[in-house]
Amino acid sequence: METATEKRIPPEVYQFFSKPGGHSLIVRGDAGTGKTTLALQIIEEISAVDRSFYHSTRVSDRSLLSQFSWLKDHVWNAERSDRLTGDIQVKDGISIAGGRSGLSDLKGIGISPMECTQEGSLSITIGKDMGELEGIYQNIEERLPERSLLVIDSIDALAEKYGLTCARLLNTIQYDIVEVYGSNVLFVVENGDAALDYLGDGVINLRRSEFNRRRLRELEILKLRGCEIQQPRYIFTLDGGRIRTFGYHWARDASVTQTQWKPIGDLDGRISTGISDIDRFLGGLEEGSIALIELGHGVPATVSGAIEASLVSNFAIQRRGVLWVPMRKASAEGARSRTIHTVPTEYFDQYVRIPEKADQMAYSNSPYVMPIEGSDAFSDFKWQNVEYALSNAERPILALMGLDTMQSMYGSGLDEQLMDFLAQVRRQGGIFVALSPPSVGSVNARLSDLSTTRLRIERVGGTILLYGEEPFTECYAWHFKNKGAGGDVSLTPIL
Repeated sequence: METATEKRIPPEVYQFFSKPGGHSLIVRGDAGTGKTTLALQIIEEISAVDRSFYHSTRVSDRSLLSQFSWLKDHVWNAERSDRLTGDIQVKDGISIAGGRSGLSDLKGIGISPMECTQEGSLSITIGKDMGELEGIYQNIEERLPERSLLVIDSIDALAEKYGLTCARLLNTIQYDIVEVYGSNVLFVVENGDAALDYLGDGVINLRRSEFNRRRLRELEILKLRGCEIQQPRYIFTLDGGRIRTFGYHWARDASVTQTQWKPIGDLDGRISTGISDIDRFLGGLEEGSIALIELGHGVPATVSGAIEASLVSNFAIQRRGVLWVPMRKASAEGARSRTIHTVPTEYFDQYVRIPEKADQMAYSNSPYVMPIEGSDAFSDFKWQNVEYALSNAERPILALMGLDTMQSMYGSGLDEQLMDFLAQVRRQGGIFVALSPPSVGSVNARLSDLSTTRLRIERVGGTILLYGEEPFTECYAWHFKNKGAGGDVSLTPIL
């Protein structure tokens, strides 16, 4: 479950900057990939570890603060560089000015600022004016021995301003601030070129890509010196002007967490799926509709389980009938255990029916078990039999089927055997929802032509994505979050 303390940045990055000593991170990527937003998000989340300073070379402080008001305590104002006195200060035994040897070299001062020329006259090396950098150094020195996080956005623009190469400027700051002062630095590089990667302790590359005609944003961790990279590739969003990465949150078995299910009512005459975020872009399910949910390779059981549990719970708690064929050949008792905390026993017994082959089921007096022959779906799933088994339930009736279980019982001819059942669902105003894993072939193709609603769920790296083919939608990142009603599934658009 998502908590108030859960980080929006990858945990590897947080651990990288939290380690003792100084570290440098290069964030690179083409224009518009989210480099600045990531840098600002890192500032916010690392502020509990280091005091942070953000130095922008392309955008004014006023413009930044109009978009990110919380930055007012972190933005470095270059005018403060005038406060420098040039005096050497010592704090806790640390010679502050001694940390500027790299900067002195850039300024052209060198080791000896005064020397005699061949003619015997005195020559004084003044050095170039780098008041902006001097100010940054002083701000960090004033915090010593406490550690700071300096963000330079971008190193390209700063190097251009002083007529230096990016490599030389980055290397100087790396030596002075990271190695000597022991502080952290984040360098924003304005393109995806890997030429500077060898100079940083860590490298992150941001890029935009296309996935089934939809936009994705990807964050790739190329290196983090001294840190284990458990997930090198993250999908992220800029929804709401904040960056958020998505990792293995779906792996937590949190499909339904309420001790008492709070149902989601009808939506302008359409029936809720039990997941409010799916309802938001579907508008609910129409009576007489056929919905197909296709599951890609690697989609975990917690995702399909959350969909099944939410649909069953939301229908049953409202006294509506449910015919449920669970995925993965789950037994009736195993399927019941998924909703045992959300649907009271008396409701489940009256309003849910789980078909099981009569010759394979052990003796059971559970009223929610519906014996079937298991040889022909056309005979086993006649609509009048379903209505009779759920005679005490309100309408519409939900028929929820895992197509992998159905195909294991009825074989490759399942698509033809289901056609009459689907026609009856439409005529009688029922709702049919099929969950289709990759192993199901011809059935999936046939249903995709008949379905009025079609969703796809895919796994990309460590992120679960849901998107609509009918209706067409952009990608949503799947994660779990406490909801006031319905299932605890949250969908965040990838923007």
